[in-house]
Amino acid sequence: MSDQSLVCAIDVGTSGTRTVIFDAFSGQLLTQIHQEYQSFFPQPAWVEQRALDWWYTSAQTCKTSLKAIGNKVADLVAVSVTNQRETIVPVNEGGNPLYNAIVWQDRRTVPQCEVIRSKLGTDTVYQETGLTIDPYFSAPKILWFKEEKPKLFRSTHKFLLVHDFITHRLTNQFVTDHSNASRTMLFAVERFEWSNLMCETLGIPQEKLPTALAPGSVIGEVSHTASEATGLPEGLPVVNGGGDQQCAAIGVGVVRPGLVKATVGTGTFILAHQKQPRLDPQHRLLCSCHAVPGRWVMEGSLFTSGIIYRWFRDQFGTEEKAIAEILRGEAYHFLNEQASLSEPGARGVILLPHFAGAGAPYWNPVARGVILGLALGHKRHDIIRAILEGTAFEVRRNIEVLQSLGIPVKEIRLTGGATRSSVWNQIQADINNLPMLHGKIEEATALGAAILASVGAGIHKNVETAAETMVGVGEHYLPHPEFQKRYDLLYSIQTEAYTALDKAKIFDKLAELNW
Repeated sequence: MSDQSLVCAIDVGTSGTRTVIFDAFSGQLLTQIHQEYQSFFPQPAWVEQRALDWWYTSAQTCKTSLKAIGNKVADLVAVSVTNQRETIVPVNEGGNPLYNAIVWQDRRTVPQCEVIRSKLGTDTVYQETGLTIDPYFSAPKILWFKEEKPKLFRSTHKFLLVHDFITHRLTNQFVTDHSNASRTMLFAVERFEWSNLMCETLGIPQEKLPTALAPGSVIGEVSHTASEATGLPEGLPVVNGGGDQQCAAIGVGVVRPGLVKATVGTGTFILAHQKQPRLDPQHRLLCSCHAVPGRWVMEGSLFTSGIIYRWFRDQFGTEEKAIAEILRGEAYHFLNEQASLSEPGARGVILLPHFAGAGAPYWNPVARGVILGLALGHKRHDIIRAILEGTAFEVRRNIEVLQSLGIPVKEIRLTGGATRSSVWNQIQADINNLPMLHGKIEEATALGAAILASVGAGIHKNVETAAETMVGVGEHYLPHPEFQKRYDLLYSIQTEAYTALDKAKIFDKLAELNW
């Protein structure tokens, strides 16, 4: 075996890009560099990004990371990319963007979803793609371009996901992987191929889509131009990566049946490993391809969790931000301290965390956030704690669906930026009444991509054996049984509140205001 063992992972997320370099023999993280970029909001429910910002931040973080490891650059054996999923950008034959990318959080495509529903029906779409019909996914975004920007649609050479855009910049190849393709609503999830049914019915030519290959396969080499931009060695193998949530599952060892992970970041994503594709008769959970080749995941997606905490920090956390600046810390640390001043149950304050529509299991694109139960005696710290608890209730709701489908859940492996908060992790354990295990390496998404790179480079035989070597588990959070009854009651109230508002069409009426 060669002494060369370093693998590079480029993680292009919703708010920024992180380049991380790992030792594939030990799983040790050598260096990581992060750089943020902007989202744009042309209308309240629209979210766009500039695809070139993904590339500029990828190139810059690569250069800085490689500089940090010095002459060890010679030990690099492969690079892989992981990404925010569903986000789509149209490009020309040279791979240059023709329009801003429409981000996964964007809700403009409710009318296109109705078109898909009328042409195919929810059952057909779910059976073919494993997905429910929702603006979340890529197909309605591509339809929006077709209907609202027909000239641009016709001139588009490829519609690319974030992973595809970056790998094209590295290799000049138009390639995606199965895990990302399965989030477009255009992919036959059981057959690992673009769906003739979906593409033909919706009038989306397959030639406008990238080639779909298995994750972990070598798709090309770093070109001379890409090498100059990133500092990566010219000719370095570029290994097909995967969607961020599937890669995060690999990064905490969810590579075998019976294991479940929850990534708590911008949103929260709960994935259970499956050897065979499994569908939910009620369409509450989704079935997607895993980044483990030939495997699947059952997934519950919550659109807003950590981003609500960020919203609160930016809009109402002036004091915490000022303290953080003086002490050179993070504002979230001081918000967590405030949350711990409240008591379990937030003294009866309850959050419905649907700030960008409701994901699993409701799939309601017009749902809105609600803070319920406020009284004059409540303090600011009660609201902060209610934010953490409200998202944990939604995780519980999805775990219960998994269990109802016969999928065992004995523990949850946590990952994501929000899991830096031990307060939030303990709340998750208490509300779900399950042990929470935190990955030893926080950047589990990048680690998952690095594991794929190590397999593509031939260092490890397969993803499972690579994960055994490279993944470690850190802190354990055990539930406190004394809080069980209290949380059961509040969970029931939260469920009833959502049901009542939805039944009364309150969310629909708010959506009609178009604010």
